[in-house]
Amino acid sequence: MIESLGMLTIWRRHTAECPHRQKGRDYLKCNCPVWADGYVDGKRTLRQSLKTRDMARARKRAAELEDPDIKPRTLKEAVEAFDAHCVSDGLKESTLRKYRNALNKLREFCERRNVIDAPEVSTDVIDAFRASRGLSLIASSKELELLRQFFKFCLVRHWIRENPTAGIRGPRNIQPNEVEPYTPAEVDKIVAACSTFGRTDYERKRACGMILAMRYTALRIGDVAMLERERISQDGNRWRIFLRTEKNGKPVFLPIPNELRFALNAVPAPRGAAPDCRFYFWNGTTSERAVKGIAERALAAVFKKSAVAKAHAHRFRHTLATELLGAGASFEEVADILGNSPEIVRKHYAKWSTARQARIDTLMDQVWAQNGHAKKKGLQVIAGLG
Repeated sequence: MIESLGMLTIWRRHTAECPHRQKGRDYLKCNCPVWADGYVDGKRTLRQSLKTRDMARARKRAAELEDPDIKPRTLKEAVEAFDAHCVSDGLKESTLRKYRNALNKLREFCERRNVIDAPEVSTDVIDAFRASRGLSLIASSKELELLRQFFKFCLVRHWIRENPTAGIRGPRNIQPNEVEPYTPAEVDKIVAACSTFGRTDYERKRACGMILAMRYTALRIGDVAMLERERISQDGNRWRIFLRTEKNGKPVFLPIPNELRFALNAVPAPRGAAPDCRFYFWNGTTSERAVKGIAERALAAVFKKSAVAKAHAHRFRHTLATELLGAGASFEEVADILGNSPEIVRKHYAKWSTARQARIDTLMDQVWAQNGHAKKKGLQVIAGLG
């Protein structure tokens, strides 16, 4: 018989092939599509397909229709809307790929479990999904942040009643990757390898320009691959590179040595570039993903040729950061150059700050002095005991 849930009545809309068609819509024990009717004071105000043949799911969707605060969407629709939102926010293609990969994996996992609607995604489903991924602790933590952002997006739009990730705790005691700056000898080997790898002078000059740009500016490989000529400017007798605009709106211009300026001036025009191409390494027509891939492959060949163990582009950021901290720079100053927050710089590079260590030593010496300790031959000993 027809089921009535509050103001809604759910029933089967029998297909032409249904053997129970003659029994009317009161008959529910078949597999025909489920519809809902809504009545107020005996007058029908709604007739809508519930887009399912499963009666349990139909009951849930009918209940959601009766809740004025919930505007249910399928998980697929929600993922597509979130993707469009991220595109409109101007996120980079590399970031969009990460988002799409994780959310498409979630959608496929849910579909295999017959979880179609966004409100049906429970905490248990998220737990099972995360367990199936087999990610490292750091990657799992990052993906959980993404899922929280997605479901918050759905919650604000009243597509779900609650955020299923709200009660999930991320991995604890994640140890950051050990920072390994290059030694001066290793940097020399990598720069020397630029002149011997590849087959043409075109490849070698481009590689040398990219290596020195990362060495002296700590730019990421993607930023170097699309470095614009106008970002290099002269300031009196100095040459500077514009890095980025910080939160206060003021630009950061980093002085660069002549070695980098000469190397960039020697970089040949990119293949296929217009005569007035404004980039050093990109012709401006191929995709950003393509030019970054070309740069990564070229530098991988240089690193292999140099025979420096565990060499990779990101270590140049570590190298400049540790050199700055070793020279007494503050975490805020290093953050300005790297484009990170001071908290991230402190987390990864605190042990390399000699100025910080010197301040700690001074503070501890003061404490020992106040408590009757004396400094003797580099050791802290209690006065009168040795």
